[in-house]
Amino acid sequence: MKPEAQPEQTTSRLGGRAVATHFRTKHQALTLLTVGVLLGIAVWVFSPWLTGKVEPWDADAPIWALSWLLLAVLGGFVGHLRGVCLPLGYGVGQMLITIRSPFIGEFRALGWAFIAGYAAVAAVVTLAVVGVGGWLKRLWRSHIGRSSGSKVPPAG
Repeated sequence: MKPEAQPEQTTSRLGGRAVATHFRTKHQALTLLTVGVLLGIAVWVFSPWLTGKVEPWDADAPIWALSWLLLAVLGGFVGHLRGVCLPLGYGVGQMLITIRSPFIGEFRALGWAFIAGYAAVAAVVTLAVVGVGGWLKRLWRSHIGRSSGSKVPPAG
């Protein structure tokens, strides 16, 4: 009887245990999504104390828009596509808190449209940061390979 071929599984070491790489990646994406949701809720909960306005987008300074930009760039610094989970979670958190908010009123759908629009733009910014970071890494590796005299093929 011929033994069945086992699928090859890429593993890494974490805390002395073998952990499947795909599990770790899913866990990191879920963690980023959760952090984003919590930050999205926090921006609405703390908005009255931070901005003096009930809704964060009504603040006199562009704090709400800058928070989206900051999260998009931070998500990009993760360096992988899973970084998009941070700004998307931020949008989901804001939508969740506005479900029960008495302050949104009849403009809830419009508010959700703005949140979704900002989330889409933030996701694109995150992907751009990931792409630029990857390009800079390849450029750096090819430069290091030429300057040290070793023959390191450029990644690509």
